[in-house]
Amino acid sequence: MNVHSLMHHKGEPMRPQGKSYLFFTQFKAELKGAKIEYASAYSQTAAGGQRDVTLREDEFTVGDSTVTHKDGKFRAELSKLTIIARTRHDEL
Repeated sequence: MNVHSLMHHKGEPMRPQGKSYLFFTQFKAELKGAKIEYASAYSQTAAGGQRDVTLREDEFTVGDSTVTHKDGKFRAELSKLTIIARTRHDEL
């Protein structure tokens, strides 16, 4: 399985509250040779006893082999992307 991702960022890394991150204006993760069964995107990852913060469902879309931002909806906050996919098997 090949995993390709394309993430564009704009400007310099920003440091709110002392944390460094890239400001993504768009993102796309594409899997080859596998079908996505589950995907979730997060604007913040767990730290200091807090939980991961998921993106709103209207900010990204999940296809059979891609997870991508939605134009005009994605708020440029991506910290983590989780994808579970099943490889396609040829029967013998």
